[in-house]
Parts: sequence; structure tokens; C-alpha cells
Amino acid sequence: MPPVRLLRALSDGMIRIDRVLLMVLIAAIAFFVLINVGFRMFRITLAWADELAKLSMILAAFPGASLMLRARIDPAVKIVQEMLRGPVVCLLRIVVSMVASAFGVILIWLCIRWLDPMGLWAAGFDIGTFEMTTFNFVYTDVTPILQWRFIWFYLIMPWFALTITVHALTNLAEDLGLIDPRPLAQELQPGEG
Repeated sequence: MPPVRLLRALSDGMIRIDRVLLMVLIAAIAFFVLINVGFRMFRITLAWADELAKLSMILAAFPGASLMLRARIDPAVKIVQEMLRGPVVCLLRIVVSMVASAFGVILIWLCIRWLDPMGLWAAGFDIGTFEMTTFNFVYTDVTPILQWRFIWFYLIMPWFALTITVHALTNLAEDLGLIDPRPLAQELQPGEG
């Protein structure tokens, strides 16, 4: 399989994962908000439900943004594309895809620096030693209410960095005519796909 087709297949697989992830997170937001609203009728506030609803909403932004980038339905760019015509739109798409690709690669690099897997490995996967040598407390930060480790929520960032890089490169390959364009915006409409 040529590398460009492999890139498209990888992007398509990530789309499927992001769609499911986004649906689960949106359902979680609704579930936790409704539970809290129900209990508030009885003057009971569930702080943990608030915390999980907020975390779900924050997490949902990342697969949503990734899907929007791949489908090219970012509102600001779409408005500009609708105002322009012909080769200018093609050039704009290429520039947007190149900038998004560069952003994704930089974000991958920043995630590696932030999570420092090599530093953790050098510390023998002992988090205490890792923290003492690097002053990086990313693995022991906890949520305010439930006291769950934030690292499980932070893992959305490397996934997001990887997906936007792959999606932006796939868009760039389409823009350059290396693969046929895919009208993904229609596929991402509710009830379709």
C-alpha cells in the first residue's frame, strides 16, 4: 500500500475512534448534568458529578476539533473559503493544511517534553524519583473532588496531537492531488456515516 493510501487509512481509523469517543463524552456530559439537576431538586449537590461533567466537556473538545479539522468544517476557515473562488481557495487549503500539520508536529514534540517518557524510563518508572529529578508532577496531579490522577485525562493531548497531525497531512495530500478528496463533512452529520 502506498504511503499516501496508508495515511488515508490511518486517518479513517482515527475518525472512527474519535467519533465513538466524542459520542461517549457527549453522553457523559448529559448524564452527569442530568444526575446533578435531578439531585438538586432535592437540594443535594453532587460535586463529583459537576467535576466529571466538566472533565467530559473539556475532553470532548479534542476529538471534536480533530474531526472538524479533517472534515474542513472549521467555521472561520469555511467562511473565508466560501468568499473566495478558484485557485485562491486551493492555495488557502494548502496553507491551512501545512499550518495544521506543523502545529500537530509541534504539539507531539511538546507532549513528549511534557510527559517525558524517557525521563520516566531513566527513573526506572519510579514516579517519586522521576519527580525529584525533573520537578515534573504530571503523573501525580489529582482532581480536586474525586482525587483521581489527572494523567488519565491528560492522555487526550498526545492522542489529539497525533490525530490532528495525521488528519492535516491527509488533507494536505488531498490538496496536492496525491489522493482523491473525500467529502467527510456529509459523513459526520448526525445519523450518517
